[in-house]
Amino acid sequence: MAQFVTKHKLLKRIILIIGCLFLSLFIMKLTTSAKTGSPYYIKVNKQQNCVTVYEKDKSGKYTVPVKAMACSTGPDTPLGTYNTLIKYRWKLLMGDVWGQYSTRIVDGILFHSVWYYKMDETTLSATQYNKLGSSASHGCIRLTVADSKWIYDNCPVGTTVEIYNGKEPGPLGKPETIKLPAGTGWDPTDPSKNNPYKDKTPALKGITNKTVIWGTKTNLLSGVKAVSTAGTDITSNIKVTGKIDVYKAGKYKIKYTVTDALGRTAQKTVTYTVNECKEKPKFKGVTDRSAGPDTVVDRNYALKGVTAYLSTKKLSSGDINVKISKGKDGSYTIDYSVKAENKLTGKAKATVFIDTTPPVIDGTYFREITEKQLNAGKNEIKKLALNGITVKDDYSKLSPDDIEVTVKEKEDYAYLVTYVRYAF
Repeated sequence: MAQFVTKHKLLKRIILIIGCLFLSLFIMKLTTSAKTGSPYYIKVNKQQNCVTVYEKDKSGKYTVPVKAMACSTGPDTPLGTYNTLIKYRWKLLMGDVWGQYSTRIVDGILFHSVWYYKMDETTLSATQYNKLGSSASHGCIRLTVADSKWIYDNCPVGTTVEIYNGKEPGPLGKPETIKLPAGTGWDPTDPSKNNPYKDKTPALKGITNKTVIWGTKTNLLSGVKAVSTAGTDITSNIKVTGKIDVYKAGKYKIKYTVTDALGRTAQKTVTYTVNECKEKPKFKGVTDRSAGPDTVVDRNYALKGVTAYLSTKKLSSGDINVKISKGKDGSYTIDYSVKAENKLTGKAKATVFIDTTPPVIDGTYFREITEKQLNAGKNEIKKLALNGITVKDDYSKLSPDDIEVTVKEKEDYAYLVTYVRYAF
């Protein structure tokens, strides 16, 4: 009987050894061989859905951030510190879906790519992919194929993974993730030679050489659009280098650049041509006016309120030529001229009349006022004083409102009213 038990145990051991051998061969196909030590330390900020990879500093501590990855965690993602256990090229996940380049962290929690409907790199879920950077998984840490493969290739089994919550994504920030159109089956970051996005780049549209009318405001981004490698709109990412001066004729080189979340860039340079302005300069504020006998009619007086424009561009007052001529009647003629950058000259003329005759005020006479008007105060007396008053001038258009009225008490029950109107 003892001999039978011994043989039975021996048979069980042989079967166990054979089973372990097959299991070992199976695991060898699915895992990478463990390396001595680990060059990296991985920190996962669950709250911010961001992974930061650190390497050692000179003292051997993991303090140097080298890579950041946007990820998707979930409610069952555990906090704590763990060491990776095993790797899988393809891994069947919860819900009968598949992940590429999976690395087990603890229990059923893995780093892996966004899931696929089949063990087929053309069956990616674009909807789930577009959730990267936000909480979307049950508990695993989803990544792009490129990022999950980087961990798979560079972080040996045993690498420490710390999962925590923090307000800031990490020292390198959280990378932007590219968005995919509905129905897309490939991860654009997948290094597979069959990936249709492998050699694609972003595209710039609506950028052509243009001619600009002189002085016309120009929006360099009008009609310009950009799409990412995956074909989604990234117009807001366009950067424009170069400026044009719509008030200076010439040719201007403008460069457009756009970079998508994959780091791929498209550039295009075009020429904007500003044509010469064909208009003559014009003056504003040049009018005939009258002045008092003590007025000094000189350049400063002539340019007061006067501006010159070439189309919509205001010209410097220093470029305006002023010629003042005095007539026999004492008036002045002012000739204005200005030559603009387009070599055309604008001209204008105005006359300054010297007024030596004061205005004439009619309708002033002694008036009686009632006790009620007397008690109303000076302001009411002023209004009463302007009743029936007219004013005339040989040059200026005047009205009673232009008259200065002062009221002074002269004696009991009387006011002295003074009317003054200066032409200038």
